[in-house]
Amino acid sequence: MPHPHHQRSGEPTSLRELAGLFLKLGTVAFGGPAAHIAMLEDEVVARRGWMERQHFLDLIGATNVIPGPNSTEMTMHVGFERAGVPGLLTSGACFIAPAVLLTGGLAWAYVEFGSAPQ
Repeated sequence: MPHPHHQRSGEPTSLRELAGLFLKLGTVAFGGPAAHIAMLEDEVVARRGWMERQHFLDLIGATNVIPGPNSTEMTMHVGFERAGVPGLLTSGACFIAPAVLLTGGLAWAYVEFGSAPQ
């Protein structure tokens, strides 16, 4: 059952709400694209009611046809469906930002404090 304060399918979603959802998913979703898409379906279809399950599955089908990281593409599809091009950009950037920051931080720490194996 969707949360009462979340928008139903036809109403647009704020960029702030998209950013919050995809920052959360980008931070806690471990396990690769299958796990990401399962968590995304739970949030978008079951909890928030942003789209029907069949439409979500259609988007997965479209995502599988084009090359690239499927879970990131799905976040961008959802963002576009909910808020157009600004939603697409916000969703994609917020989903990958936690991984970019973690990887960048670890790379910096390695360069600063580590050494290459001899």
